[in-house]
Amino acid sequence: MSSGTGRDTGGDSARERILDSGLHLFAERGFTGATTKEISAKAGVNEVTLFRHFGSKKALFASVIRERANLSEMEIGVSVDTAVPIEELLERTAKAVLAAFKTNRHLSMIILGDAWRMPDMQGRICDPGFEKAVDLVEGLMAGLVTAGKTREMDPHIAARSLIGMIQSYHITRHLLSGKGPGPKEDERVISGFVSIFLDGVRREVGR
Repeated sequence: MSSGTGRDTGGDSARERILDSGLHLFAERGFTGATTKEISAKAGVNEVTLFRHFGSKKALFASVIRERANLSEMEIGVSVDTAVPIEELLERTAKAVLAAFKTNRHLSMIILGDAWRMPDMQGRICDPGFEKAVDLVEGLMAGLVTAGKTREMDPHIAARSLIGMIQSYHITRHLLSGKGPGPKEDERVISGFVSIFLDGVRREVGR
């Protein structure tokens, strides 16, 4: 652990501490507001150590977004199990996606606040984590199509549709609305999303 003196107290652990402090300070103050001096101090290392590991503030910013995306909830919760009713399977998937967004709320704040301002870096800082999430859900949808549980469709577009609904809910209700919703509202919204995702909103023919 850091002694709080600003001295580098351990190779790889120093790099991890810099990433962690960068994650919190970039989320709190934005790319411009968070200084390398503050990030280094919070990590318990010299500013020289930060630049030795990352080279520049922009490179640290990109590394924070790439390396601090935690999709463990999705990797555990998203699986093709054709023995499970499709509604239950998709609700479980949607909950795993929302849990992953919650875990990565600081990254969401960084991307919403600053990443879009850096067009030269957007492919490196915005795609890796989100695209991995899309790939996981796309694999699920492809498995459901193959098993005959859904109509023929593009699994990639289906994955983006489901994730997009949950991401929008997370941004507007969890990140931008102060206290945010409780577990009961999350359950209600997820159930509604899955129902609409599966059945759409068009009335049945003849009704």
